[in-house]
Amino acid sequence: MQIVQQMWTRFHGIVESVLDAVDKGVDYVGFEKNLRKQLNELGREACKSVLEAADQRLVEHREERPGWRIQRRDDVKSILTPFGRVEYRRTYFKYAKTKECAHLVDRQAGYGPHARIDVALAAEVVEAASELSYRKSGEKPGRAAPDARVSGQTVMKAIRGFDLEEEASGGRREKKRCETLYVEADEDHVAGQDGRTYMPFLVYVHEGKDESQRRRLKMPRYFSGLYSETEELWLWVLNYIEEHYDMNFLKRIFVCGDGASWIKTGLKVLPKSVFVLDMFHLNRRLVEVLKRDSEEYRKAWKAIRAGDRVTVERLLKEAAVFAEIPNQVKMAQDCRRYIRLNWDGIMAHRVHPEADLGVSAEGHVSHILSARLSSRPMGWSAKGVDQMSRMRALKANQVEIGVKYVEQHRRGLSPLKALSEVVSREREVLRRVAGEVTDNLPVFAGKVTPLRHWLMSISHASIW
Repeated sequence: MQIVQQMWTRFHGIVESVLDAVDKGVDYVGFEKNLRKQLNELGREACKSVLEAADQRLVEHREERPGWRIQRRDDVKSILTPFGRVEYRRTYFKYAKTKECAHLVDRQAGYGPHARIDVALAAEVVEAASELSYRKSGEKPGRAAPDARVSGQTVMKAIRGFDLEEEASGGRREKKRCETLYVEADEDHVAGQDGRTYMPFLVYVHEGKDESQRRRLKMPRYFSGLYSETEELWLWVLNYIEEHYDMNFLKRIFVCGDGASWIKTGLKVLPKSVFVLDMFHLNRRLVEVLKRDSEEYRKAWKAIRAGDRVTVERLLKEAAVFAEIPNQVKMAQDCRRYIRLNWDGIMAHRVHPEADLGVSAEGHVSHILSARLSSRPMGWSAKGVDQMSRMRALKANQVEIGVKYVEQHRRGLSPLKALSEVVSREREVLRRVAGEVTDNLPVFAGKVTPLRHWLMSISHASIW
């Protein structure tokens, strides 16, 4: 193994490019493009050297692979990395007891038997996919390394290998003492590839709105996904609240939404909870039936504010009687039923003035879910909707998707190591070669200039 000799030529070319730029002058844009290409070549060479050195250590140190015997050598593996495609040779081992076969260095690097993309590059495309289509996410790494592009199908498979469930409750912290919490909820409607419409739920917990910060939510925490059992989602919400807030000090949890049954399920799960109807939805129904500029519309809202349900129902009955088309009759009947089912949520605004913050669930669904899932003409699978909505919630929680992806996939991996004697020999070669090359660079010849003095000081510092 000759790591230094293999890499030094590429590194020497990079140094020469830099020196040309600062000494002779070059087209800077062209310089950047060429430099990136050279750095990618150096990165690929470094990855190859590290992997092959680790494989050599496994070959020569039997105690580090007890029970594994060499089957064959020099199997070629091709893997896509952020630097581009890396090809390296490794050894195939067989476990004596179970007859299992494997390339052990691949396992140490986190590569499965059929892996074609490494964890670092997968993390990049998964992060990009939270904002871009799978196809565009796969193309994005190609801006840095042309042959690092991957297909949309590869991006999808990388996301499928991302366990998002464990992020739902968040990490532990000192419990806060807060008297009132707000839980807002709504759903998106996403077109499926099978013609169905999927409804990912969005629930978020917060401590109210900060008037000094344009009514931004205080300490919001978002949850999203497809749930066949809505109680499961609410249990995650309860788990988060119990982990982060002193339940003995907490007096009230306001559950705010449009009155859907899945939202009201939260009242059964969350203690000290009160339902608050999002008045935007009530107003929309009243406008459909009574028309915004009518006297009946104003009377209806006056009666609602006074808690006079009888008057509201009378106005809606009259609207049904005098309706000119059948559809208006049905809308009036539906509106009466809606008010009857959600009257407690309407009255919560009078009983609990602190609950009347103005629900923002529609806007949050648009920003967090619809912007990626339903605002564009695309079809999703149920699994894709579930995973993407969870990823979008993580992003809203200020979680770095790529970092989390890497952390999850590096768990349990053993460090890659080379032979100690090889490392010592290569260090010595590095010192000798570095000294010989830097002393012979053209920029170090001739009269002493500030540039030459500066480069010489860096050179000797790096060698010694």
